Amino acid sequence: LEDLTGEGLQIFTTFDPQVQWQLEEAIRQTLPRLARQGGRRQLQVAAVVSRYGSGEIEAVAGGATPGEAGFNRAVDARRTMGSLVKPAIYLAALENGFTLASLLDDTAVAVPDGHGGTWRPENFDRQEHGLVPLHTALAHSYNMATVHLGLAVGLDKVTAALNRLGLETPGPAYPALLLGALTPSPLEVSQMYQTLAAGGFYSQQRVIRKVLDAAAKPLERYPLAVEQRVAPATAFLVDTALQEVVREGTGRPLAQLLPASFAAAGKTGTSNDLRDSWFAGFTGDRLAVVWVGRDDNRPMGLTGASGAMMIWGELMRRMGGEPLALDAPPGVEWAWVDPRRQARVEPETPGGEYLPFAAGTAPAALAGPAQEGGGHEGAGWLGRMLDRIF
Repeated sequence: LEDLTGEGLQIFTTFDPQVQWQLEEAIRQTLPRLARQGGRRQLQVAAVVSRYGSGEIEAVAGGATPGEAGFNRAVDARRTMGSLVKPAIYLAALENGFTLASLLDDTAVAVPDGHGGTWRPENFDRQEHGLVPLHTALAHSYNMATVHLGLAVGLDKVTAALNRLGLETPGPAYPALLLGALTPSPLEVSQMYQTLAAGGFYSQQRVIRKVLDAAAKPLERYPLAVEQRVAPATAFLVDTALQEVVREGTGRPLAQLLPASFAAAGKTGTSNDLRDSWFAGFTGDRLAVVWVGRDDNRPMGLTGASGAMMIWGELMRRMGGEPLALDAPPGVEWAWVDPRRQARVEPETPGGEYLPFAAGTAPAALAGPAQEGGGHEGAGWLGRMLDRIF
C-alpha cells in the first residue's frame, strides 16, 4: 500500500465492476430464499466468475455481505467438494479405454477403508441402477458407478487427472477421494474447471494484467501462458457429458432460469449430510463456481442443485452472454450406438443414442435385431447381464 501511494504505481486488474455488481445482486436476490428453504439457517456463499479462455477473473464474492472485510471464503475457505470431483474421474476413464457408451456397474460396492472397516458408498436416491452408460452415470451423478469406475481406472490415474486440470491432491490417494473427499477452495475449483471449459488448455487464473510506475512505464507484465494438459478430443467428450448434466441430469432445475438454447455445461456437488452445496458451470464465454454452506460446517439442507446452482442460474440469467456451442475438434467422430448391445445401430433406432467418440473407439459392428425372446446381441457375461436387466 505504501508503494502504491508513495510511488504512484498503477495496477491494472481483470475485475469487471458490472460483472461484480451482477454477482452481488444474484446473491442478494437468491440467498434469502435458500435460507428459508434450509430452515432459516445462517448461510454463507462464495463465488468466482472468470473468462475461461484467458483465465482472467472478473468477479469474486467472499461472503453473503458485499464488501465485508475479513475472511474471504472464495480464496480461503476449504470445503468438501463432493461430486465436483467426478469429471476428473470420467476424464481419466476416457483416457484409458472407456467411451461415453461404456457400461458401468451401478450396484453396491464395498471397499476396505484401511482401518479395519468397510466403506459402502450409496447413491443419493439410495437406489441401484444396474448397468448404465458412462455418460448417464455422470449426468445423474451415480456414486456407486463412479466408485466402480474409479477403482477400475486406478486412483493414481484419477489423481494425475486432477493435478493436470489444476487441482492439487495432497497426500496419498484413498477411495473416498472418488466421491470428493477433498477440501479445495472455490478459487481452486475454478482453476480445475477452467481447464475443462477451455477444451483441455490450462492457463493460470489471474487478476492482474500489468503494473506501471508513476511515469506509466511497465514494471511487471502478466502475459497469458497456455499449456495443453488434456487432449482436445477428450476434453470435448467430457464437456459434452457436462452439457447433459444440465439438459437431462442433476442440473435440470436450471431450466427454471435459463432457456435450453443456452446449452450450459456444469456439475452439481453436495457433501455428506448436505453441509456443502456447489455448482461449477460454464457458458460460451464465462465460467462461474458457486458454493453455499455454513461457517460452522453444520448441515443446511440444500443440495448442489437446490442451493448453489440457483445462484449460478440467476447470475447467468442477469448477465446473458453467449450460448455454449461446442465444436468437435479433430479426432472426434459421432455415431449411433446402442449401449446395451455395445454396437452401432441405424439412426433413430429405439434404444439408440447419438454420441461422440474419440476416433477409432466407436463400436465397429452394426447391431442386428434383438435375439428372439428379448435377448441381446453378444454372447458371454455381458449378454446374460443385459438380459436380466433389460
